[in-house]
Amino acid sequence: MDVIIKNTLDKKLKKDYHIVIPNLLIQSKIDQNIAKIKVNLSMSGFRKGHVPEDVIKQKYGNSIMADEADKVISDTLQKIVKDNNLKPALPPKIDIKTFESGKDVEFTASIEIYPTVPEIELNKAKVVKREAEITSSDVDEALNKLLKFYRTWDEQADSYKAKNGDAVNIDYVGKIDKVEFEGGAAKGHQLELGSKSFIDDFEDQLVGKKAGDQVKVKVKFPKEYHSAEFAGKAAEFEVTVNKVLVGKLPEVNDEFVKNTFGIESKTKLEEEVKKQVEGNYQNISRSLFKKEFFDFANKKYDFELPEGLVEEQLKTLWAEVEEELKTNPNKFKNDKEKEKEKAEKREIAERMIRCGIILSELAQKNKIEATNDDINKELSKILSRFAGQEKAVMDYYQKNPNAVQQLRGSIIEEKTIDFILAQDAIEKKKISIKELDKVWQKANEE
Repeated sequence: MDVIIKNTLDKKLKKDYHIVIPNLLIQSKIDQNIAKIKVNLSMSGFRKGHVPEDVIKQKYGNSIMADEADKVISDTLQKIVKDNNLKPALPPKIDIKTFESGKDVEFTASIEIYPTVPEIELNKAKVVKREAEITSSDVDEALNKLLKFYRTWDEQADSYKAKNGDAVNIDYVGKIDKVEFEGGAAKGHQLELGSKSFIDDFEDQLVGKKAGDQVKVKVKFPKEYHSAEFAGKAAEFEVTVNKVLVGKLPEVNDEFVKNTFGIESKTKLEEEVKKQVEGNYQNISRSLFKKEFFDFANKKYDFELPEGLVEEQLKTLWAEVEEELKTNPNKFKNDKEKEKEKAEKREIAERMIRCGIILSELAQKNKIEATNDDINKELSKILSRFAGQEKAVMDYYQKNPNAVQQLRGSIIEEKTIDFILAQDAIEKKKISIKELDKVWQKANEE
């Protein structure tokens, strides 16, 4: 009555098995189950505990068979994994071939497994962590950006020519193929030049203009524009400049700071702005390092990946494209463009899976774990972002083990990055925030 297991495919990262569970074994399990439940079973026409086994089997046999077969299938798969020392990357794919009362249960199981990861040599990781060297002028600049939200605007004389940073009050009407389009017109709209609020180089074409000027502004909507009817199309706007205004920053004193920000003094505001700038650039520096470390690891350790994991990640990435296609169905000119995009997404999926496996390997070898204290601290941070909804957030995590597992995985990833950063081979380099901004922008473009 032994289960018959035959290995039908034996690849490095995929194992297929053909499995037969003898009917006698299933029937034995069913009889044992019936013997257990019979003692306390009540049924109309019979005394408690005296229902005949054939009556029980007739009424409950199919459901009992399903339960017992599931248990044997699960036990068999666990035995295969244990006996062959496999590390499944995904739950096994089961295909039931035969499942009938009185017959052997026959099915196939396909198991994708994690690859053997080569030794990760962190001492050879030539990755530099760029750190921002923040000066007092950087803090002043950040403070001025903040204060721009509290500017007053002074109207200028008709002879004054608008510059970047000034604002213009305009009326405009937009046309595509000489036909006005919905949402393309406004009166008395105030637009700050250089803010990139409008598409393409709309604002640039108003630099140097004066009150009373009428301008034909020619632009092209981006190919990826959210509205499909406008995406990639040329438009012309008839613009009338009503006024040109110059912004004036508020006078910053303790009274203004207290009334506007609820902070006791200008000095304290400057301290808070500095903390925010430092925090922002610490995050950029860390994110940039992670990106460059992953680039290094993905290139140096080119091992085979479980196809199922790649397909799952690709499915997630492609879902974003499909959402975009709902609002911009003309995103791709033809199938060739679409396939090219999908190939690029697959490369990203492979990179994500490979780097995830590498980090997991480093974490396991160096005993990096997420403790209950780590999880509680992370949950506290999450709860602080949802003031008034703490109970709903906690209920979500209590009812969703997968969400907790994702949280645990995120914590382990960050702790592993900390471990990598602590290695002597990782060089730390101080650069200006302008240099760091350039590197970060280039990384995002890539």
